[in-house]
Amino acid sequence: MPLSASQIERYSRQIIVPRVGGHAQERLLGSRLLITGDADDVEPALLYLVGAGVGRIELGLGSGAHRADELAAAMRELNPDVAVSAWGDTTGSLAQLVLAIIGSPSALAAVATLAAGAARTGWVAARIDSPAHIAVLPSGAPCPLCAGGGLLAPFTARAEHASIVAMAAATEAFKLLAEYGESPGATLIEFDGYESRSHAIAGDPSCECRRKGA
Repeated sequence: MPLSASQIERYSRQIIVPRVGGHAQERLLGSRLLITGDADDVEPALLYLVGAGVGRIELGLGSGAHRADELAAAMRELNPDVAVSAWGDTTGSLAQLVLAIIGSPSALAAVATLAAGAARTGWVAARIDSPAHIAVLPSGAPCPLCAGGGLLAPFTARAEHASIVAMAAATEAFKLLAEYGESPGATLIEFDGYESRSHAIAGDPSCECRRKGA
């Protein structure tokens, strides 16, 4: 749906960014995202993505799950273009992308369970313990179960720069939903302090994610 005059004004600073523009903003407004993680880790990313105009966001919260309604109400005030609800409040999730922020053992367990049932959904999964890394999995194959990089390995101590890694993951989710730039392949972004390096992920060709929806 074409942007209204008020939407053009609201997102003007975003629209003028090269390779974003009006069409990318329309894609954002029509997109559906599931964010999972502990409430304190999810909230900054949620604020960013609601402000950016991601049209439908579901919250699959671990620790702090009781805050889902509070966060949803606050987000409606921030941007009326965006619908935020607790995951499961509506019949079935149609999310095209999962943003997972893994900041505790309980968040890790929740992501592992979700990954087993969402093998063909795109993912951006951030481990914010040490060594911190982000898996960008745009097509659903490889999936978090076979992507490697220790994505579902036991949780260690939180990284000192955990909040920065979580926001970097939110930015990667924005780029996928907006179709910003060239379509990326599966990528692992590894952090060494504030420095990062990226490399392609091949995954496991025998994983279930290769067969579902094929």
